[in-house]
Amino acid sequence: MALHCPDTLTAVADLFMEMTPEKLSRLGDIYSPGIQFHDPIHEACGLNSLKLVLSKWFEKMPKVSFKVLDAHGDDLTGFLLWTMRYGADGDERLIHGMSHFRFAPDGRIREQRDQWDASFVLYGEQPILGWLMHKIKRRAQITPERRGKRIPRKP
Repeated sequence: MALHCPDTLTAVADLFMEMTPEKLSRLGDIYSPGIQFHDPIHEACGLNSLKLVLSKWFEKMPKVSFKVLDAHGDDLTGFLLWTMRYGADGDERLIHGMSHFRFAPDGRIREQRDQWDASFVLYGEQPILGWLMHKIKRRAQITPERRGKRIPRKP
């Protein structure tokens, strides 16, 4: 996929798509020592803290891969739109997400904020909670027949 963004963001996209536990030692090539990392579940301050978060993450999800769908940015900030695939109990799951980056003057990432729906990861794979989450999600969805109408409750 051809990305139309600065080289710093292309390097980040490449690392995302090639990420393995063995490549965690390369994080210092694209992340500054004082990296501030945030996602719906984790926070890390500093490169060593980020390496620890990612190494534990790989322990929990050994079969994981990213595909970068789109990238935009300049020398100060950038965005990646991505999908993450991972395996859980023989099933493959897909999460859609977005990452926002702020770059340090040396071109490395000084801040990363990931956005993705953590509800399924946290609750969806639990038998009773998963069923409840699917019901709540279905009820909350706006469909053309529900838009602007009050749906009467069944007696």
